[in-house]
Amino acid sequence: MKKKKLIFIETLLKNGGGHHMDNLIETSLYFKDKNEIHWLVNENFDKNNLYIPHEVTFHNSVPETKFIFLRKTIIFLLSIPFFIKEKKTINFFKAFYKNFFSIPDYFSLKIYNFFKNQKFTNTDIIIIQSCRPKDVELIYFISELIKNMPKIIMRVLYPPKKKMLKNFYYHTEQLINNKNKVKIFTEVSTTKQYIKERLNYEVQNFTQIYSFYNRPIPKKITLGFLGETRIDKGFSRLPNFINILSSKNINCDFIIQFSKKIYPNTEEIKKQILEISKKNHNIKIIDGYIDFWDYRKYLKEINIMPLMYDADKLNFVGSGLFYSCITNEIPIVVPTKADLLDEYLIFKSFEKATTDEEYANSVLKIIDNYEFYLKECKKFSNSYQKDIANDPLVLEVNKS
Repeated sequence: MKKKKLIFIETLLKNGGGHHMDNLIETSLYFKDKNEIHWLVNENFDKNNLYIPHEVTFHNSVPETKFIFLRKTIIFLLSIPFFIKEKKTINFFKAFYKNFFSIPDYFSLKIYNFFKNQKFTNTDIIIIQSCRPKDVELIYFISELIKNMPKIIMRVLYPPKKKMLKNFYYHTEQLINNKNKVKIFTEVSTTKQYIKERLNYEVQNFTQIYSFYNRPIPKKITLGFLGETRIDKGFSRLPNFINILSSKNINCDFIIQFSKKIYPNTEEIKKQILEISKKNHNIKIIDGYIDFWDYRKYLKEINIMPLMYDADKLNFVGSGLFYSCITNEIPIVVPTKADLLDEYLIFKSFEKATTDEEYANSVLKIIDNYEFYLKECKKFSNSYQKDIANDPLVLEVNKS
């Protein structure tokens, strides 16, 4: 039996940094057995030294947006004779007109040929993995040029703004009105509600796919800070937090990542942490990008994860690291005002804190009662595994 195609689109993906690459790999591995997996990524994607599952067919065809006006002008001029030859002149000018006399940023004849050559069937699916307005514009434009488009799944991670003329809502409505099969999913309820208030269409929450780890009782406690070295993720609080733990004689190891991307407002914080590490040899610093399997190795080593995020930011966009902690059975400390997490924190695998002092005290509480928190983590992990199996997006993909 021929496998159906899953076309994952990540237009901005150029390297392995951040959760986008990680989530793309996890999702591809989850669906690989019953589906033919394709990735459509940025033309400047550098796959050297990165883990890409061998089951994936890789296409780095999405054009870069540099010199955008000149590039789009050239594409428009090349498209006229091309679509005359394709006998789709009317389709092209209709798409151009309905797109407010413009070419999508990510459109090219190479992209058109990619979709045309797929020869889609009714069972195939396009998944816009980190769905942004320009991605939807591209798919709408392509749908005007290719008659038989498959089901389109949008995974919207951030609330799309309703700009003038061309925006997420306009292009989504055009896709729906053209009788395309469109399914919209969001990771958090705030984004779901935001879209539903602006688009009269069904939106469902999806459960992010992660791998799982059965954690034993540790011999020594290791605290972790993984991800981008941004202020809103609490990176600037680490020096004071580490010093408070030391003053309380809390003996633990630290794994701290300095992300590949440089944030000027936290460069001084990096220097402070490096100075502290010269005296505190329990601090392990990982400088740069962590590949897929190394990331999971460090998650296995970390026993407690203080999520010192800005609560307001966390309430609006969520956290991939939060879900990694669930599936890797890591007790966490979360911001007191992170109300969004309350609907997910269904087991007592966490503590809440606001100040650095409170975070340190919460860590100490978890250390002193680690077996209890780990049991709660295991309940949480088992529940999450069931959520993935029954997730509406997963069920939508698995439909025959």
